[in-house]
Amino acid sequence: MAATTNIFTHKETNNWFKAWIALNVMKEGLTNFVVSELKNVHSAIGISCGQCSIANLMPCPTRCLCKKRKPYTCTFHTSQLPKSCQTCDKVKQNITSLHRYNCPSWRNSKAERWVTDPWEIGKCYLPPDGYSDVSSVQESDFNGVISILLNCKHFQTCLSPTFLTPPPPDKQCPLEKIRQIGRDVRHTADCKVTDADLQDYFKTLATLLADPICLLHDTAAIDAHRKLSDLQNDQLTLTGLGELLKEANQTLTHAKEVRERLSKEAAKTLTEGLKTLEATIQVGVLRIQSETMDSIVRIKQAANEKGQDDYERGVAGTMKKCYPKGYSYSKVKKLQMWCKKMTEGYRDVEVLDMDRSWKSGLVFCAIIHRFRPDLM
Repeated sequence: MAATTNIFTHKETNNWFKAWIALNVMKEGLTNFVVSELKNVHSAIGISCGQCSIANLMPCPTRCLCKKRKPYTCTFHTSQLPKSCQTCDKVKQNITSLHRYNCPSWRNSKAERWVTDPWEIGKCYLPPDGYSDVSSVQESDFNGVISILLNCKHFQTCLSPTFLTPPPPDKQCPLEKIRQIGRDVRHTADCKVTDADLQDYFKTLATLLADPICLLHDTAAIDAHRKLSDLQNDQLTLTGLGELLKEANQTLTHAKEVRERLSKEAAKTLTEGLKTLEATIQVGVLRIQSETMDSIVRIKQAANEKGQDDYERGVAGTMKKCYPKGYSYSKVKKLQMWCKKMTEGYRDVEVLDMDRSWKSGLVFCAIIHRFRPDLM
């Protein structure tokens, strides 16, 4: 059963709502790919000691990290002072060399976990604010995942050159265009997307998911590509739309938690749309359950009727074999109806046929009692 995302009266608002859901589909489609490649990044960067913290490894001051205020004390190195660790310094240099702009987001990452967790390395390529408590790629958002693809130079070996030509931060770079789609949708002032823009969004996102180097045969990317097509053509099932609804709601919750600068109108419209869509899905689920129960009842009734018909045909066939040629099954049926009428009102007596109903002897007794109560 197909569901629809057309829950607003204004078509361009519905387009914007579709675009928001499409971003979540895209992020899910890229998740396995990013997780897998971050493991390769982790292996290439080297093994840290597992004891040093970011505050230990960063000299003071470090650009984009240390903040000095009067009386000129660093607000980052408040409890731990920098110290030298050759093992971790090498890892830190490798992380920096892989960053497109040589400015990793150190504040996001916990260096103590570099030795075991590839995601802590990956967090160095996220935007600098709002991701320090995000514990996995799955918990990240669309902006975070695309930022890793853009900022970590390892991924230029995993995607077709066309996606990074011209190179970032050129606005004509296809990956930069994809990130800009996310920004336009999240920071909209009126929550409206034209038909032409929406179709361009779908085409651009789908092209990345079908990239032949690593994504074309990735199961999550294939599934996301299918969902995008279903979303674009209003062919999502209620179950599929319900899953996307949960993911979109989680994204909104995360945005609020990290104080992402969503436009007030976007947050308001999205919340309204999610509530309306959830109610619509619930109504659809209840209708499906009701129709399912009705179908089950009809199937049981049909089975019972067929069973009775088969039984009666079987009895008729048996009678024809056992009784003379002039025997008529319709006469037996009339006799059955007469016996049923004569035994009405007798407890535990019910004439349903001319075979099994007579085995207990109660039918005989009831008929005798009907005409000769003095005998019983």
